[in-house]
Amino acid sequence: MAKTEPIIITSRTNPMIVSAAKLSDKKHRQKTGLFFFEGYKLFSEARMKGVSIQSVFVTERAYRTYAHLFEEPDFSVFLVSDAVYEKISAENAPQGIFCLAKHLDNLNFYNTIYKKGSHLSTIIYERILICDGLRDPGNLGTVIRTANALGFDRLVLSADCADVYNPKTVRAAMGALFDIQADITQDIPAYITSLRQCGYQVQAAALSDDAQPLHTISVKDNTVFVIGNEGHGLSQETIRACCGTVIIPMTDGAESLNASVAAAILMWECQKAHKE
Repeated sequence: MAKTEPIIITSRTNPMIVSAAKLSDKKHRQKTGLFFFEGYKLFSEARMKGVSIQSVFVTERAYRTYAHLFEEPDFSVFLVSDAVYEKISAENAPQGIFCLAKHLDNLNFYNTIYKKGSHLSTIIYERILICDGLRDPGNLGTVIRTANALGFDRLVLSADCADVYNPKTVRAAMGALFDIQADITQDIPAYITSLRQCGYQVQAAALSDDAQPLHTISVKDNTVFVIGNEGHGLSQETIRACCGTVIIPMTDGAESLNASVAAAILMWECQKAHKE
């Protein structure tokens, strides 16, 4: 197959380079409807999974090394110098492939959740995890990656969670962001109420006087866990919306678990219940 010749950019002040560099800022991502990711692996996965790539900035070395990826592209290819690439890259050791893509179709934004969760199955329960106020983008990306690996159908994220398009989130998710269904909502308690109306048993991962140790509760296909903010946990309003509270037992003297680790443990319990 013939290779389409790339457009050469040599200036760090080129408008396209300036705009691409600004995508580290959430407001610019929202304004343009674009986000970015870097490296051979994410580029390959994005193409395989049908992500709408708009353009790719690539260094000469990467263009030669990964030549097969640029044959008859359905996106614009820009050949840039190392100095220009440094202007846009967020990596410490970049591979020289910087992709701009449109926001994903598998991420759903809700201002209001209608009663009885019309978009959720009431016969075959989905495996769902709820994250309320998870602010660290690395943690969120790790949760997305783990949820995808354990076969979860959907993540529910509060609007004040870290941005799913934050470069650190995208990097930590390692391509899972292209697969997982995610609902992003302004009202987590209302969403929980909607789930419970569908028959889900929603458990808050939180310290409380009546919290049950994880190994003592019956985790079933309709069990949903809620993970809270790394520092402050869950709000009382969110806890009240749940069926109950659960804790992960730890050794004496241990203060807490990392949020993404706690989420992984809870999702593993759901995975075991699903297989039984």
